[in-house]
Amino acid sequence: MKKFKKKHFLFSLTVLAAFLTACGGTENQSATSSTTDEEATHAAEQTISVGVLNELSTGDTLLVSDIGTNTAMSQYLEGLYRLDENNQPEPALAEETTVSEDGLTYHFKLREDAKWSNGDPVTAHDFVYAWQQAVNPDKAAPYSYMFTSIVNAESIINDEMESETLGIEAIGDHELEVHLTGPVSYFLGEMAFLPFFPQNQAFVEEMGERYGTSSETTLYNGPFTLTGWNGTNQSWKYEKNDQYWDADNIILDSISVQVIKEVSTALNLFESGQLDDAILSGETAKQYTSHEAYVVEPEARTNFLEFNYTDNPIFSNADLRAAFSLILDRNELASTILGNGSIAAAAFVPHYFVSNADTGNDFADDAGDFLNYDPEKAKELFEAAKEELNMDKIEIDLIADDDETSKVVSQYIQGELQNNFDGLKINLVNIPKNNRIEKGQSGDFDIILGGWGAILPDAINLLDILNSETTFNNGPYKNEKVDQLLNDAETVNANDPNARWQNMLDAQKNMLEEYGLIPLYHTAEAHLRNPKLKDVEIHSVSGRYDYRRAYVAE
Repeated sequence: MKKFKKKHFLFSLTVLAAFLTACGGTENQSATSSTTDEEATHAAEQTISVGVLNELSTGDTLLVSDIGTNTAMSQYLEGLYRLDENNQPEPALAEETTVSEDGLTYHFKLREDAKWSNGDPVTAHDFVYAWQQAVNPDKAAPYSYMFTSIVNAESIINDEMESETLGIEAIGDHELEVHLTGPVSYFLGEMAFLPFFPQNQAFVEEMGERYGTSSETTLYNGPFTLTGWNGTNQSWKYEKNDQYWDADNIILDSISVQVIKEVSTALNLFESGQLDDAILSGETAKQYTSHEAYVVEPEARTNFLEFNYTDNPIFSNADLRAAFSLILDRNELASTILGNGSIAAAAFVPHYFVSNADTGNDFADDAGDFLNYDPEKAKELFEAAKEELNMDKIEIDLIADDDETSKVVSQYIQGELQNNFDGLKINLVNIPKNNRIEKGQSGDFDIILGGWGAILPDAINLLDILNSETTFNNGPYKNEKVDQLLNDAETVNANDPNARWQNMLDAQKNMLEEYGLIPLYHTAEAHLRNPKLKDVEIHSVSGRYDYRRAYVAE
């Protein structure tokens, strides 16, 4: 059993409200800008159709591990809090919240009018059940480590205590009390993340192993319900939930969703009026930059190459890792290959994500640039690596998703590596995202083109992927100094903002200097979105979209 470190998000960092503007340009404000009286006139038909890149992986909030499914669930499920348009937590099911003076006890009073889609009330017991399941080692919830700031959670996860001893209790049906091991300034932000959402115990137990495997075996308490999903299909709908406590203010009647992995298909559907939101990339994205429907949405996410250190010993060679990094022209990749607003990575944590509360400095500015392009040096290092490894030829599988963007990126990487390094063969394997995640978590890979996106507005939330104890560190990349720095940032220096900031800067620096992971670019998506679709709330962290206030204008 892997022991998980405690999560103490104690240093309050500021998400820049200008994030979308700074990265996307003024034309990108259409989805979130205030509407005029004329624009507020609703069309008679309040239905839209949108394209997405990936299938749904699960209907179980405790098992979700990808942003696409996270975004979907955010439409039909609700927790104590949600994120507002600036990525800050705001009350959802929590009507009142009281925090003890020492920051160790949170008391939530729940809305009494909240219901599940089957008519059952949403109660404090639903949270107790879900959270106890989240830390139960038999559940193997991928985000269980995020609960370790709660009393007894770490011992439960490590199978040393029973899940019923978790520091959460229901006081009647509509009051919930949570006890922490130490004050956590981002605790309310965590409450907006899916694993902290409630589950209806009676329904879950009735469904048994079928729970969350289709729209019929999932229960809903959010603005919409999920329909038409059989667990594997590539289209489904979100339909207005009449049982939702705020149903009177939900304008859209339904949202049709299609998995579309080819840009040309999405473009044709948009231009023929069959799609209200299409994702673009590459040359297509660049051709539409002046179109009235064109928007760019930056994400607090870094895509990178991850090595399997456990099963492929060649990756322990520092010269080989450095060669792989130095041969890749990140600017060309971001601007020419992608062309969708993504930004070349100079480090792991992107610009416009978090700033120091004391100095106002952007984390990326304080960190500086680490990653550069030096093909001649890369070739020298690769030859040195072959000599050190006593290998004339090296053959490696590169696994990536099968959407069009991932295909072109992985093809670019394959070409740059093979064309510049004598004796290197890269076998490209493009598979559905769900399968790629499974291969990563099972260790069945050589190199993976993956990504890590923030769910909370804190640099530690991105840097946690570097910690050898983190569930999603698949390699796993291990560096004792990096582990110590990240743990210090969350424990001994948790109440010292400047020391904590330096811990995180140093952890990133140590990883980058030895090329533990190979950051490539900070992601953004280019879209064509129907200008009549108004007030879609866009987030750079966690669930990407919120359609609660969205509508189609006349």
